[in-house]
Amino acid sequence: MKYLKIFFLVILIIAAGSSLLSLILPRQTKPQFTIALSAAQSRYLGIEPTRLLADILADLKPSHFRLQADWDAIEPTAGNYDFRELDSLVKKISQAGATITLAVGRKLPHWPECHDPVWLSELKPWEVEEYQFNMVRQVVEHYKTETAITRWQLENEPLFTFGSCPAPNWHLLQRERDLVKALDARPILITDSGELSPWLETGILADEQGSTLYRVTWNKVTGYFNYFWPAWFYRAKAVGLNLLGKKVIISELQLEPWAQAGLINLTAEEINKSLSPEKFKDNVAYFRATGFDEAIMWGVEWWYYMKEHNNPVYWNLGKQIITESL
Repeated sequence: MKYLKIFFLVILIIAAGSSLLSLILPRQTKPQFTIALSAAQSRYLGIEPTRLLADILADLKPSHFRLQADWDAIEPTAGNYDFRELDSLVKKISQAGATITLAVGRKLPHWPECHDPVWLSELKPWEVEEYQFNMVRQVVEHYKTETAITRWQLENEPLFTFGSCPAPNWHLLQRERDLVKALDARPILITDSGELSPWLETGILADEQGSTLYRVTWNKVTGYFNYFWPAWFYRAKAVGLNLLGKKVIISELQLEPWAQAGLINLTAEEINKSLSPEKFKDNVAYFRATGFDEAIMWGVEWWYYMKEHNNPVYWNLGKQIITESL
């Protein structure tokens, strides 16, 4: 706790001193809104992923997506890879003229974060690492000729302790980054908590730094918690990386309610505590105030779920935001 307090004090001092500089850096008046799409999350909500993608392409018409190569989906048995579903999604997006950030690694978006295949639990740690690196190699080599993929995302908040995952390991992440670099020249996005991390360790390794942007979360101590950071806090944190020529984006813009008991179980009252329609719009406005030129929109599967349950307001808000950005 002592070190956490020192960290936040240092960050606030740096942010206060850097805020004026951050105001003169290039600012994007029409940022890109990227859709994060998870096949596993779609199925959790009872939605067939290809049907969801078809409706996203037909109605929302985004120019960029983030897909993820969940380990349990692409290597269901040790050494046997199945890219058919991911290939189908990539092909449909490419045919629509949109582009893709492909997330690869052991820890990827959505709970439990580490989407481990069942057979992994029987292996020793050094064997898991060997399989992990081989899995990353297989994914990158499988898609390295796919021109619709413009960027790799390596892991998801790999140095932030969250999810059912092993302890963070910077040296392992560095070796994994070096592997991807050796296989392909496209930029590597590495993400971190925007609210609770300084981005230093991830920023060193990344070509592009991703940051979460959450306004309301939930924990066992306080219940729902509203972050009080001003928008320039994120912008000021990015100054050092910008000066090193590294782009910073919002890699997880909160546009889905915080659901400690699962999205399907949320009541309307619970939804409104963390993401009423007004909060949805406020979060987008807050992102715009950061001045960053891209936000990966978190929650499209839930928007669609709500639309299918006679509440299309979130889907329509997402559509409006994407349309206005084009």
